[in-house]
Amino acid sequence: MFRYIDHLRRRWPVIAVACGAAVAFALLAALLMPARYQATARILIQQPPASDVRYAMAMSPVYLESLRSYELVASGDRLFQDALNHFNLAQGQSIEQLKRSVLKVSVPRNTRILEISVTLRDPVKAQALALYIAEQTVKLTHEYSATVERELVAAAQKQLDDAEAAGAKGTHDAQTAVDVAMEHLADVRASASGRIEELQVVDPGIVPSKPTSPNVPVMLAAALLVALAGSVLYLTFEFNYRLERFAAPLSRVKSIHD
Repeated sequence: MFRYIDHLRRRWPVIAVACGAAVAFALLAALLMPARYQATARILIQQPPASDVRYAMAMSPVYLESLRSYELVASGDRLFQDALNHFNLAQGQSIEQLKRSVLKVSVPRNTRILEISVTLRDPVKAQALALYIAEQTVKLTHEYSATVERELVAAAQKQLDDAEAAGAKGTHDAQTAVDVAMEHLADVRASASGRIEELQVVDPGIVPSKPTSPNVPVMLAAALLVALAGSVLYLTFEFNYRLERFAAPLSRVKSIHD
């Protein structure tokens, strides 16, 4: 071990040159890379009224996990393509490749916040694109909610119409069915608006002033660590090789002496 440490001490220029070269190349690469800015818009997912029995466990882990379905809406290919066309950002890359490098949508753990982050070279366009996707997500969700409400009311109305058609015969059972259908329709109309979460943009985000990439300190630190580990590994192999070469003649001398 002492010989190995002494070997590293005598060969310190190798480590110094490797680390210096790695840091220099990493700094050069960071300077050549274009700056990219990340802007984030946030949407609050408001839970339905507590009176709705289906949401009695509204803050349960299962419910919070279900909120991730809104990520699929915000990160949809069609919405992303419409956003690119809206800001004239369409490029030669495919939608999937561009979306992976530009868009990030997530629901932080144990929250009802939908975060939409956009990374572009232009900080103004990054903030505008993030806000646009957030607003369109809210719009699409509201349209879906309205569609569900109309379908629920239409189904209840059809049930009432069928009951009234059967009640024209004047039977007691038919009249009871009409009363039940009317009560059901009233309940549906009263509670339809509270069956689905409401989304609201609570943070439109700001125009970022500092780039998120390239992260120069992280790049330099990573290059330094890799160069340090690589140079030490090289010197370790060198030490073992020299040790084996030195041990071979000694073994032959010992065999002759014996």
